[in-house]
Amino acid sequence: GLYPFSGACASISKMTDVFVRMRMAVAPIGLRIPLIRQLMGWIGCIEANRFSIAKALARGDSVGLFPGGIGEMMRTRPDQENILLLQRRGFVKEALKHGIPIVPVYVFGQSLAFGHLLMPAWVERLSRWMRASIILPFGRFGLLIPRKLPLLYAIGAPIVCPKLADGVVPSDGHVEEIHSLVVESARDLYDFYKGMYGWDNRPLSIE
Repeated sequence: GLYPFSGACASISKMTDVFVRMRMAVAPIGLRIPLIRQLMGWIGCIEANRFSIAKALARGDSVGLFPGGIGEMMRTRPDQENILLLQRRGFVKEALKHGIPIVPVYVFGQSLAFGHLLMPAWVERLSRWMRASIILPFGRFGLLIPRKLPLLYAIGAPIVCPKLADGVVPSDGHVEEIHSLVVESARDLYDFYKGMYGWDNRPLSIE
């Protein structure tokens, strides 16, 4: 949708009891726009870049990431779930570097909180270059107000990432092993909880 709305909600909910000192990683441009910057600062957001994430992890913070990023927002559809994960491995490398577990979370309802007009493929490429999603969003009453619907946070089991020695680069095989577990967990979470949310017939596409 328009924004990782579920991340903002999680930052001011009881999810902070599960993920201690939770910081949501967002596109840097969001922290440079007046009013939005203040809102994101209030809920503890940080820039979604390697330096900011590493700094937060070193402080002992929990960091919430949306690996699909801008591309995933651009591909939101009203008739199915689309997540971009198959080619996203940077977060796995950071987890191995810092020796922290990856806890998969699937949020049911986020993709319907906002809708947007479908754009041609070149708009997604431009958005990635600008590091900001160029979309025409709408919510309740056609306004920038999220639709009124419940969000279901399905939390998976932690995936252990043993800390590597300083200066050691994780091997491709090790990264692939952990990444495969993340993809499998995301699919399992969706399949297990979709009936509870009333989405038995809503398909999931993992790209």
